[in-house]
Amino acid sequence: MRRFVFAGTFILFFLLGDGGGVICRLCNLSVPFHGCLLDFGTCRTKPGQYCIKETHTKGGIHWYSVKGCTESQGECFKKIAKAREIRSTHCCRHPLCNF
Repeated sequence: MRRFVFAGTFILFFLLGDGGGVICRLCNLSVPFHGCLLDFGTCRTKPGQYCIKETHTKGGIHWYSVKGCTESQGECFKKIAKAREIRSTHCCRHPLCNF
């Protein structure tokens, strides 16, 4: 029993700590009120990467979002506005913060 508790504590510490990166949610299509339709589980960031959530809004209505890991910091906190369409990104550095 002691080994199980020790192993569980070690795994939890590794996942929640900075054990080589942060675990992020990886979803190629998340729709409001339905959740993730194309779920790929999780990804782990490397140094200089972040968890990202990219939101697509059209006509003031949230259509879908994409979640995953960035390639660089340049992808973070962008807002692209076109005619009646907005694409914005948000980055964070905590485990599963882009949920």
